[in-house]
Amino acid sequence: MKTGPERGIDELIAELERARERVEGIYSKLGQARDTTLPRIGRTDDSAQIVAGYLETFVRVSGYFENDLPQGRWHATLLEKMNLEIEGIRTKVAGDRNLVRLRELLRFRHFRRYYVEMEYDWARIDFLLATLDEAHPAVLSDLGAFGAFLREVRDRTGPG
Repeated sequence: MKTGPERGIDELIAELERARERVEGIYSKLGQARDTTLPRIGRTDDSAQIVAGYLETFVRVSGYFENDLPQGRWHATLLEKMNLEIEGIRTKVAGDRNLVRLRELLRFRHFRRYYVEMEYDWARIDFLLATLDEAHPAVLSDLGAFGAFLREVRDRTGPG
């Protein structure tokens, strides 16, 4: 039975895999909505809410990696911390190129959450969907790279 840091790394690897599966599932459901629901009901506020919900959920799948986050801006701070490489401790969780895309999606999540009675702007939603289409494969790649890093650390430390 594993104990101590090795067990923690195994749990983190499992959490990372769960996050990857959730991101894949959300993106797949969004794709189905784009392919079937939107053409059927059109570009209405109702269909915008469906798309916005998937966009918000995609951004929400983050958070297991840092504990010391300020209450007011914890999402933004988490994203920034996920972009840090801490020598001797860990590699980046989110790459530089994708950080800009993820910030844009995060801004939308914040706006949607606190301005519930907003009118949806389809040009903005199209921009966000394009941003998500660019971010999605990079997120999966980043998660895969971070998972490989964690496995390497676990294998290097060996049984405790």
